[in-house]
Amino acid sequence: MDYAKNSTEEDGDPGEPSHREPDLRPDWCVCSHCIQMDNPQEQKCCRLRNCITSYELFQNLCLDRNVLEVAIKARCDMRADDIDFSSNSFRKAAYRQYILWRYGRLGKGNRRVCPSCCVRMIRSVYPSADGNYMGFRAL
Repeated sequence: MDYAKNSTEEDGDPGEPSHREPDLRPDWCVCSHCIQMDNPQEQKCCRLRNCITSYELFQNLCLDRNVLEVAIKARCDMRADDIDFSSNSFRKAAYRQYILWRYGRLGKGNRRVCPSCCVRMIRSVYPSADGNYMGFRAL
């Protein structure tokens, strides 16, 4: 599904089950898939009725292991780093993939926050071994 075509959609399917209970949704969440974040800067929603995490393109670009392996290899090649296929590495690659898809190349020191719903989904697929996450860090 093309993100540009769906980014303005406001009507969700009322019969579609939600992944979260409506009363647990943070006040700032529109898509019903966000979680409360520790840092107020991270309290961001995709703002779509049909959450961006349900889009096939999000699944393909940000969660698919093969796509993320290529992204990790490309980044390591550019930076002359050793290749690391840990869950942590996949999670960071998934965040970068979302930001690249949504905003394009940002450049050094220009950072954006991933929506909470995306963070939740990425963390569920590529969890931290100890359950601790770094969160967004501004430079």
